Amino acid sequence: MCEFTGKCANIIQSWNPAILGLLDSLPYDEEVVVWGRRWIVKTSTLGERHGYGVYACEDIIVEDSTSCRREGPTLFPYGGPIYKRRHWNMILRQHPEWKTFALEMDTFVGSTRRHSDVRVIDGDPIRSGNIAGFINSTVGTRPKCKANCEWVFVEGPPPAPYGETYHEDHCLVLATRTIRSVDELFTHYEWN
Repeated sequence: MCEFTGKCANIIQSWNPAILGLLDSLPYDEEVVVWGRRWIVKTSTLGERHGYGVYACEDIIVEDSTSCRREGPTLFPYGGPIYKRRHWNMILRQHPEWKTFALEMDTFVGSTRRHSDVRVIDGDPIRSGNIAGFINSTVGTRPKCKANCEWVFVEGPPPAPYGETYHEDHCLVLATRTIRSVDELFTHYEWN
């Protein structure tokens, strides 16, 4: 864990992954259950550069994958403490390595937030139990991988039972096409 000084020491939030049904720690090469589905985190099929990936341990059927975009089965949340953009920038000035798993919540069409007020989720899997942090991008893959899930912003609390204790806006991972047991999850996002 990084040590913070000055204002950053007051900005850093504690995070309890259990409030969104996530695990405190994610074991590698072992099956885990998150949101009622079985998953395994292991070396990505994309190779060493991509590190780990998330694999389904059961079939997840999307009935009509051509029309189900944003309506497919919910897999799990993209979880972690949420910061305003200006606070996130302060954190990155002290510890630039934290940017790797940041997801901007308010970059969706129709958002009226100023850039400095945009919310960023610190989705680092090690710090936050965020299994979605292990989903790899299809950008630049050869041969081209097809995305089978996407991150979706949701206003208000998540579904029960998690919405009973967590009342914030959040992001979910939804299936966009059928995912077979042993398939790695992929979504489309730019990364550095």
